[in-house]
Amino acid sequence: MLDAAEELLLAGDTRQVTVENIVKLSGATVGSFYARFGNVKGLFDALHNRYLNAIYESTLLEALTKGTEQPTLEGALRHTVKTMLEFGHQRRRVLFYFITQATDDGLEIRRHAADNMHEILKAHRGEIIFKDLRRASENTARLIYQMFVGVILQEPSDFIGRKTSLSSVIETTTRMAHTYLTTE
Repeated sequence: MLDAAEELLLAGDTRQVTVENIVKLSGATVGSFYARFGNVKGLFDALHNRYLNAIYESTLLEALTKGTEQPTLEGALRHTVKTMLEFGHQRRRVLFYFITQATDDGLEIRRHAADNMHEILKAHRGEIIFKDLRRASENTARLIYQMFVGVILQEPSDFIGRKTSLSSVIETTTRMAHTYLTTE
């Protein structure tokens, strides 16, 4: 039933996530739906937990902290961008609903990303033109997050209709973040 709900959400309209549509698409019964979720809100709560578990059970947060170990700012940015965008692209189905909802959990994950970026910038302070590393890390995290959302919502080559690879998006995002941080 959760897979059916995801499929309906990926079609682009939360109004389609109804008991009737979920039962029809999943082959379950109305009784089993209500026994498991209680109502549609219960279904959305279960989806939210599924997505949150996918993030915490993955190696994403651990991999991001390894960015601070890179010897150069550009290497740290490339590691972080690659980790985020590849994770988003691989897990796009699971993350689609999660990123479109305003939740405390989503905010906490974005804060973690900004804090991680702050640690990277502190480790490479000598390469950065900004005095306010906190603001620079927040802006850099926003840039990466926007690209992260982009690769979840659509294939990179679908963005402007030109064949574009994920590796190209990773490289471009890395260059944009590096330029922002090192150029006056």
